[in-house]
Amino acid sequence: MRKTSILAVLITLITLNVSAQNFLPMKWNISFKNNSCFTSRMAKQNSSISTLLSWERQGYFAGDGDCQLSSSFDIPNLKSGYVLYVRMVCDINSIIINGHTIAKSIKNRHLQNNTLVESFNIGKNILLKGKNKIVLNCSSLGYTGGVSNTTIAIKPIADHNVEYLKISLPTEDHVCLKNNRYINLHYLTTKNTCIKINIENDFHKLILDSTITVNSKDSVINLNLNGICSKAGFYQIVAMMHGKGYSGDAQWMAVKPEEINCSNTVADGFDDYWNRAKSELSAIAPDYKMYKVDSLCRKSKRDVYIVEMKSLGNITIRGYYFVPRTSGKHHAVLQVPGYGWGFENIDGMLNDDTNRIELALCVRGHGISADVFNPGFGLPGIWGYKLYDKDSLSYRGIYMDCVRAVDFLCNREEVDSNRIAVKGGSQGGGLTLATAALCSGRIAACAYFDPFPCDMRHQIKIRTTCQTELKNDLAYYHNPCSFDKVLDIQDLIDTRSFAPKITCPVLFTTALFDDDCPAHVGFSAFNLIKSEKQYKVYPNDGHMQGFTHDGFILGWLDEKLSLNLK
Repeated sequence: MRKTSILAVLITLITLNVSAQNFLPMKWNISFKNNSCFTSRMAKQNSSISTLLSWERQGYFAGDGDCQLSSSFDIPNLKSGYVLYVRMVCDINSIIINGHTIAKSIKNRHLQNNTLVESFNIGKNILLKGKNKIVLNCSSLGYTGGVSNTTIAIKPIADHNVEYLKISLPTEDHVCLKNNRYINLHYLTTKNTCIKINIENDFHKLILDSTITVNSKDSVINLNLNGICSKAGFYQIVAMMHGKGYSGDAQWMAVKPEEINCSNTVADGFDDYWNRAKSELSAIAPDYKMYKVDSLCRKSKRDVYIVEMKSLGNITIRGYYFVPRTSGKHHAVLQVPGYGWGFENIDGMLNDDTNRIELALCVRGHGISADVFNPGFGLPGIWGYKLYDKDSLSYRGIYMDCVRAVDFLCNREEVDSNRIAVKGGSQGGGLTLATAALCSGRIAACAYFDPFPCDMRHQIKIRTTCQTELKNDLAYYHNPCSFDKVLDIQDLIDTRSFAPKITCPVLFTTALFDDDCPAHVGFSAFNLIKSEKQYKVYPNDGHMQGFTHDGFILGWLDEKLSLNLK
């Protein structure tokens, strides 16, 4: 690599002028070294992707291996200097422009700082007037939870051309319950050009693929989508414009989500299956134990304990137990974990000064309950553990762990047993649904964020990478049964089937960009709930961002439990 080809590398948090002229398009070619991962879903070894969307939404994920992204771009008139801006949710092994290596070994820093953009000044002799080509050699596609967080742009250092394209919806939460299905395209361009509009439903079905010609100006186009987006569901809207540079936006619209009516049915023998599990649990002595943790008590305004109890299979499970230092009985919230989350960070609970009891339960295989049962979260993982055997798979025991935790709370003198709630997101959302149903007479309120496993037959069609995960798990056990049989077993642990059995008030929060546990599956359960219920939609959040809703959720639970005083 010639020293003159790279003038500077700036690895810093920068403010990127997203309106400035960008020569790189949003559509890129993607190719993988082998196609062994794609036989079970709609993704292709060689295809195109949009940088406006996440890997998962386009059918790709970390298990797919190394890939190459490439694109051609035009520079009509060369200027004195250009900068390449890069933020990718993957590792970048190298960036090559017109055969020149611009950068190497850029690590994925998304989990540490998802606003970090790296910049590279491009040498004078690298870019060409007219056609150019850029190639990114990538590995370890990272998990985003739905929001793209991708920036790849080449911009002139001295740039006075401002262009942008933004999508807005008339409703603050992007939920359209009536004939208010409109979008506004606010654009600014310095030349006559066109805007490409693409709309898909959440099952990846193309609804609209259209082009609108626009003049060089700052203006707004209003589009009426009442006709083409008439069915209840969720619609992904992508708009891209090529003026002197490229700009674009992506948004989701929810249409009559309370009318989503799924054809999936409850598994045969569902009630018997879970009644038998509860009977097995009741035969096991809980053997409750509590250990006060002085080091944590000193950091908290509540007393902090590690609690232990025996659950299904005589497995010991544990949790962090927070008790106010005030006398009398208190309302209690059972916090259940997301997939792979063992409450490793409990700072929020330590700093909480409310007069609330909390039990942060580490179900088997998670956190401080991963000593005896620990299949991990790769292959086969908690989800894939003996998925071919309905009596041995993880979630039969995990749901019973949650029931045992409710047993514990009901057994404690400091807990008002009439005011126990349960909350969780992702896997924790699914555990919340299951717990509220299996303990329906003892749960006073519950709150769940985009749940898993829920409405799984639709989940694997929306998040198509789930099909690969399930088939990889089945292959790990040398394919002891068919994939259809696995889906039949999944029906037994599908938390959507618990929803009609819930009797307490329910709060459901959902993120429209969540492609891990899509809004569709959460509403699929929500619409079957017969008790008092409400939902709140976060239109610009994904799965990762969803857990910032904790303050709102806990406030809602505290209010509901305060109304249940006897």
